Amino acid sequence: MKGTTRPFALGLCALWACAASAETMEWERTPIPVTLAVGVERQVRFEGPATVGVPADLAETGALRAQFANDTAYWLAAEPFGTRRFMVRLERTGEFVLFDVRAVPGAGGGTAEPIEVRVARPEQGVPDAGGGSEDPRGAVVGLVRQAARLDLAPPRLAGLPAGTVAVETVARDATALYRHRDGQRLRLGVLRQLSRGGLFVTTVEASNLSPDPLELDVRRLAARAGPRSGASDGFVAVGWTRAALAPAGEPGFTARLYLVSREPFDLVAGTAP
Repeated sequence: MKGTTRPFALGLCALWACAASAETMEWERTPIPVTLAVGVERQVRFEGPATVGVPADLAETGALRAQFANDTAYWLAAEPFGTRRFMVRLERTGEFVLFDVRAVPGAGGGTAEPIEVRVARPEQGVPDAGGGSEDPRGAVVGLVRQAARLDLAPPRLAGLPAGTVAVETVARDATALYRHRDGQRLRLGVLRQLSRGGLFVTTVEASNLSPDPLELDVRRLAARAGPRSGASDGFVAVGWTRAALAPAGEPGFTARLYLVSREPFDLVAGTAP
């Protein structure tokens, strides 16, 4: 599908909203600590359907209400209790994730912040360079998710999973790729590039340089056919965090773009030495 950009803003925006509002915890065989504030419901989000096992006495006495819907567990404590072990089975893989859960009075340090649970695996649904059998769109979304988490995750979770590598870029300014009359009002700065399974994702920060609002149109992003890129596939997908940019210097005047390609960014952009 040469010369075609397939935006999937809705998918990325959903991931971004989730990551921006949730504490990300990685399961690596060590029980995940969770503190509930009495009377405050807390969400625990998983990568798919799951079966949640909680101590029977907590449910029977009404000390805890536990529900599950749409890949998310909802835990609400009605009274304080000490640390108890919860076991969750991930239906897609059969893996178990353990939690050490306690409930404290509302002012005792609990929080309503959701938790997003990641399971550490060597490989997660990304085809190899030879063209595996995994869903290509799932590979694209997974790679963009990794790039977005580098922007949002705390330093202790900002490492790259096995199989994903950082790739240096020569290009630092990608503004010329935006073929739109508003291009002079915009700057696209290249931040980083990741690669996994024969795909590349480049994180670009879009900044509005003008005193007026600006509406991004990612369909206007186009690869440049340099002497080495030739008939490149260009960008196979583009994700973004927001399309409406506020005037320069105001909150919301920047956005992150995630440009996915089958070649390194410098080849696609025509900036390779």
